Amino acid sequence: MVKAKSGVKAPASSGPISIQLLSEARVLELHHALVAFSASTEAPVKDLGLRDDLLLEGAVSRQFQSTGLLLEGSDPREKTAALLQGLLDELPFYDGNAQTALLATLMHLDINGFAPNQVSHDDLYRLVSTMLSHETNELPLKGAKAASRKAGVKATQEDELSRVFQWLMANSRWADHREYPLPLAELKRLLNGLDADLSDPEAGQIGVLKADAQTEKRFLGLGSKTVSRMIPVMSLPDPGDEGLVSANLLRDIQKALGFSGQDDKSFYDWPAKIQSFLRQYQTLWPRLAKL
Repeated sequence: MVKAKSGVKAPASSGPISIQLLSEARVLELHHALVAFSASTEAPVKDLGLRDDLLLEGAVSRQFQSTGLLLEGSDPREKTAALLQGLLDELPFYDGNAQTALLATLMHLDINGFAPNQVSHDDLYRLVSTMLSHETNELPLKGAKAASRKAGVKATQEDELSRVFQWLMANSRWADHREYPLPLAELKRLLNGLDADLSDPEAGQIGVLKADAQTEKRFLGLGSKTVSRMIPVMSLPDPGDEGLVSANLLRDIQKALGFSGQDDKSFYDWPAKIQSFLRQYQTLWPRLAKL
C-alpha cells in the first residue's frame, strides 16, 4: 500500500518543498464518509466497495510519479491534479467515483495549504465532467497563463494533466490560516473535546458553554472541594439540522473560549473538515452522481 508523506506546508512553487499526499486509507475514508453523508439524499452513494484494490493503488500512486510539468521546483497542486486524474481514470469504486475524486481533490488542496478561490459548483462540476469525457481542452483557463509562467510550467505541455494543473493554479489560493463552516453536530463534537458544549436550542438561539472550575467550602467548613460547572459564554442563531455555523461565528466562538489567535489545526480536525466539505457542496454531489 502506498503511504502518505507529510511535511511543512509552504506557498512557494520553486525550491525545496515538502508535500503532503493522500494514502489509499485516507481516500477510502473519504469514500466511506461520502457514503454515510449521502445515505439520506436524493442520490445516495452505494457502499459497494472497490472494483479492484490495484485500481485504487494505481490512482493514489500517481502522486508519487514525476509529471514533468514543472521546469524546476515543486507545487502541491501538481500532485493534486495527478491524484484527481488517477481517480477518474482508474474508477476504483463501484459507485461514487466522481464524488470521491472531487472530495479527495478538496482535501488534498487543504492539507497542502490551499483553498478554492471563487470557484462555483458549476466550475467544479465542469472540471470533473470534462476530465471524465477527456475533453479538458474545453476547460476555461482564465488567469492560468500568468500562474503557469510564475510556477515555471513547461509551455509545451498541453495534455490533460497539464491543463488540470493550470486550472488548479488559477482557481486556488494559498491560505495559511483556513476556517471552515461546520454542521452543528461537528461543532458540538469539537467543543466536547475542549471542555465546552452547546445548549439545546431555545427561541432560535443556542448557547455556547464553557467548563468553569470553582472551589467550594464543604459543610461546616471541613475542607473544600472543586466543582466544575458549564457557564454560558455566548449564543448563536440556531442553523437547524441542515444548516452550517459560519466561519465568522466559529471565529467568535474560539475567541469566547480563549482559543483566539491559535493555529486553526488546534480547533478543526480531519473529520470536521470532511463534514464541512460534504455539507458545503451538498447540492453538487447528486449532480456528479449522474456523470
